[in-house]
Amino acid sequence: MAQALSEEEFQRMQAQLLELRTNNYQLSDELRKNGVELTSLRQKVAYLDKEFSKAQKALSKSKKAQEVEVLLSENEMLQAKLHSQEEDFRLQNSTLMAEFSKPCRNAMGKKPGSSQLSVRARGIPQGAWPPPSWPPCRWQRWS
Repeated sequence: MAQALSEEEFQRMQAQLLELRTNNYQLSDELRKNGVELTSLRQKVAYLDKEFSKAQKALSKSKKAQEVEVLLSENEMLQAKLHSQEEDFRLQNSTLMAEFSKPCRNAMGKKPGSSQLSVRARGIPQGAWPPPSWPPCRWQRWS
């Protein structure tokens, strides 16, 4: 049952065993290198994910900052428009007050007795004219 191996077969089996061990060592070494590279790449992916997240947050903040900038510029434009309208209103108001003060001055320039005559002619009792809310021009007094 036990057969003796010939020298040639023994040498061939020895060579095969040596070749298989060499391949095994090479594959083990390659596996170790691939494991190290895999760990390194996983760390790099984690780092890049964090950096990507930071970049997205920065971009989001940048967009918000741009929106805020647009709102601020719109606010400034509206404030300028408001100031312009206020200035227009002041000019219109001063013009109207000037126009209104002319008849007031003319009425004030009349003699007090002439207005009393016209008041009496209308049937208003003496002392009831001018009314307490008179004069119509707040900066002038009735004399």
